[in-house]
Amino acid sequence: MPLNPEGRRARARLAALRRHHPGDDLDQITEECYRELEISRNDVRIDELVASAEPPTDEQLARLRTLVNQRI
Repeated sequence: MPLNPEGRRARARLAALRRHHPGDDLDQITEECYRELEISRNDVRIDELVASAEPPTDEQLARLRTLVNQRI
């Protein structure tokens, strides 16, 4: 699966840190980069899922509006 810009940025950041600081303890930064990569992949999966779904019915839209408005 190709990476989106955020995923490419996280991957490049991780590679640069490992290349330029090979002896440093980069555990926290590595975890941040992996988390950013996972978020990026999830965004792509969600976009693909939404694109392949059928349009929601009026009842489903009303239910979604109710759910979203409760969270605000």
